[in-house]
This record gives sequence, C-alpha cells and structure tokens, in this order.
Amino acid sequence: MLKVTVEEAAQNLKTILSQVAKGEKVILVESNQPIASLSPLSKKEQWLLDTKRFRDSLQVTGESLSATVINARREDKY
Repeated sequence: MLKVTVEEAAQNLKTILSQVAKGEKVILVESNQPIASLSPLSKKEQWLLDTKRFRDSLQVTGESLSATVINARREDKY
C-alpha cells in the first residue's frame, strides 16, 4: 500500500493511476491523516461498468415492448 500526499497526487496523477491499474492500493493523506483511498476496480465492478457501457451504446428503434404487447393482445381479441 502506497501513501502519498494530496499535493503529490495532484502532481503525479497519471503515474499513481497506472500503479492503481496494476493492482496497487494508494492512500491519500493530508497533514498525516488519511483522507481517501484509490484502489483498482474489482472484477465485478469492471464487469458492471462494461455492461453499462454496452447497454448505453445500443440504439433502440420501433415501438416499445409494452406497445407491442398491447397491440398483439388487441389483434387476438378480434
């Protein structure tokens, strides 16, 4: 676990983030007091992020599912 000051983190953000990406946990300290931590995403969190990105990329066209179901039921009645 790496401890860095907020000032060091601001100056070396890319370097610190590359260490986090490799699995290192980083604690940010101010006045020798821990105030935040940076840690790599878990596999589940990464999977959820990837899934959200995929879903957001889909373009849905046509009528909504509920409209399709309602129309199908109306056609069956007559």
